[in-house]
Amino acid sequence: MLSGLPETDRRGASPRFGWIALFAAAGLLCVLSVGFAAEQPAKKAAAKPGPKAAAKKTARQLQRQAARKAEKQKEREAEAAGLAAAMPKRPERTVAPPTMTPAELDSLIAAYLTKSSPDVRPAPPTSDAEFIRRVSLDVAGVPPTAEEVEAFVADGRPDKRARLIDALLADADYAQNWARYWREVIQFRATNPNAGQVRYDELEDWLAGRFRDNRPWDEIARDLITATGRVDENGAVGFGIAHQARPVEMAGEVSRVFMGVQIQCAECHNHFTDSWKREQFHEFAAFFAGSRVRRVEKASPGKRAVFAVVTTPRANYAMPLKNDPTKKVPVAPKFFLASADSAAEVPAKLPPAQLHELAASFVTGQDNPWFARAFVNRIWTVLMGEGFYEVVDDLGPERAAKGAEILFPLADQWQKGGYDIQWLFRTILNTEAYQRRVRPASSPAGDARLAANRAHRLRADQILESLDSALGLSSVAPTKDKAEDKKAAKTDKPGKKAPPRQAAPRAAFNSLFGVDPSIAGDEVLGTIPQALFLMNGPIVHNRTQAKGGTELGRILKDSPDDEAALEELYLLVLARRPTADETKVCAEYLTDAKDRKEAFEDIYWSLVNSTEFLSRR
Repeated sequence: MLSGLPETDRRGASPRFGWIALFAAAGLLCVLSVGFAAEQPAKKAAAKPGPKAAAKKTARQLQRQAARKAEKQKEREAEAAGLAAAMPKRPERTVAPPTMTPAELDSLIAAYLTKSSPDVRPAPPTSDAEFIRRVSLDVAGVPPTAEEVEAFVADGRPDKRARLIDALLADADYAQNWARYWREVIQFRATNPNAGQVRYDELEDWLAGRFRDNRPWDEIARDLITATGRVDENGAVGFGIAHQARPVEMAGEVSRVFMGVQIQCAECHNHFTDSWKREQFHEFAAFFAGSRVRRVEKASPGKRAVFAVVTTPRANYAMPLKNDPTKKVPVAPKFFLASADSAAEVPAKLPPAQLHELAASFVTGQDNPWFARAFVNRIWTVLMGEGFYEVVDDLGPERAAKGAEILFPLADQWQKGGYDIQWLFRTILNTEAYQRRVRPASSPAGDARLAANRAHRLRADQILESLDSALGLSSVAPTKDKAEDKKAAKTDKPGKKAPPRQAAPRAAFNSLFGVDPSIAGDEVLGTIPQALFLMNGPIVHNRTQAKGGTELGRILKDSPDDEAALEELYLLVLARRPTADETKVCAEYLTDAKDRKEAFEDIYWSLVNSTEFLSRR
């Protein structure tokens, strides 16, 4: 090493001149940085594309986005195609016009009576007056007028009963009556306590339109089961909202209403009396996953809130563990009744809408006999006063029908014929069995099943219509819902909304007299509030007075003869003339009375409060 020269460090740099070099490098870096910063605006300005370049870039971006969307759409379509291919193959719906006639149905009934009650003679045919009131209330929900009764009784044509049946089925009141019936079937077991969300008026309107057009029952049921959207735009959505679109509620009610099988008892445990397992209930409930009720429009002054049933992208369902409900295990959908492919595996990623459609297909399919049997049994129970099962909505493969040799062939014909509702009504109503007289249960004919027709209490809507007819309520202040109902039924213009069917006073009356139509008719009894309404209420009291503007005032004015006035009063209230005994009793009462008007007011009031007036016989 030469002397006088500084020593170097391990990297060969002088320790003293190392710091000098470092500062020099830093200065150079600053200069370069300043120069680079000065050049940046120019470079950026030079790099900024012009309008044409920007347009090309935007076009390329849109093309790439469109390509990505198309690719995703293809993936979704491929997934949907794969799911569709894996879907259980449901039998195609076929229609073969039914051939069973009322006479053939009567033959089945006669054979059943011969076997079950050989010593009982069936009741004779009912009178024309009793028949027209019975069939009018059963089909149209309204009693006949005095003029209609007199004209029908005087009609000498042998086919007049068949003609009357056809006329009633073609009347708008038929659709309205049965829409109200099915609205009550749904409403009385609804789990959603908020009727304002359900909008039963919209549901009733929707049902009335389907019955008026004679849509097949499988189509109506399918639409109720699968309905989504706003309830004010699709009244069928009310069925889902009535049960809050919850899978367990939907499963129980779909099974009960449309198949007459009460599998809901197996929700928390295996069924106590039937073989249904808890897993079977939840497998059926899994079909209804992926839906919820949502408010889509807030309430505003003069306008109600609107709710809808909406679906989620995926349907996930899990069953709570029996011993620990806080824990759940996934469950795959599976239909619990035997059908063509009920055991087939349902694709795991099936969207909610397709799941609901598949559930509706299993329920309403022609390979499920219980769908048809449940409906036929219900209609038969209403028209005959008794059904083939002890409970109208509790049948199924583990229940023995009383008269299966009648129900099963009739339901089979109706099912193969495409579920034509009016055909079923027409066939039953034209039988001798339907047109038999009513007999008390204490008599042999009344005690023997199908040997006589059975009387039962009218539904709330029918009682209100009967009061309207007997007391002339519409002539004073027509109920808005009834007047507009008929107007809407006649116009039926697309896009025109019908008035709410639950508007007062009908809603208030239904809350007082309403009864679950799924309860057996002989179990329906009057209540004290109902009796007080009819006996002491201001409506009945005021309208049974013999004064100007009332029906009784008009009758007594036009008929000075007591017997003629009595006949007209009976026709008005009970749709028949008084019997000889009734005429005698009333004549004696009128003779003993000091005031003719007061005596007739008492008779009028008694007829309105009679069991016969509140019954369908």
